[in-house]
Amino acid sequence: MARISTYISDPVVSALDRVIGSDNENNNATKNFSVGALALTIADFLNLGTFTFNQSTPATTWLIPHNLEKFPSVTIVDSSGNVIMGETLYTNNNNITLTFSAPFTGKAYLN
Repeated sequence: MARISTYISDPVVSALDRVIGSDNENNNATKNFSVGALALTIADFLNLGTFTFNQSTPATTWLIPHNLEKFPSVTIVDSSGNVIMGETLYTNNNNITLTFSAPFTGKAYLN
């Protein structure tokens, strides 16, 4: 088995780098996490002006109450990791409605 000391030291960290951790939602199974995904999760946890919305049932309209008190930028990603384009309507500075041509599940990252 490889030991951490046998890996090449790389002082540059990027959002695509991977780290090993335990998946609490999956019986603490060992899993790889990207540094970028961890950063988004931590920022969301600390409420640093970001919000991640999870659409778990396929839908053509996503109603997102985010309570960020602003009109955030929105990135939509389907469950396969593809960036999706849709119509974004800012209802007010705490709510967004996203509309798509076909139903799907995924996440909306707001910042």
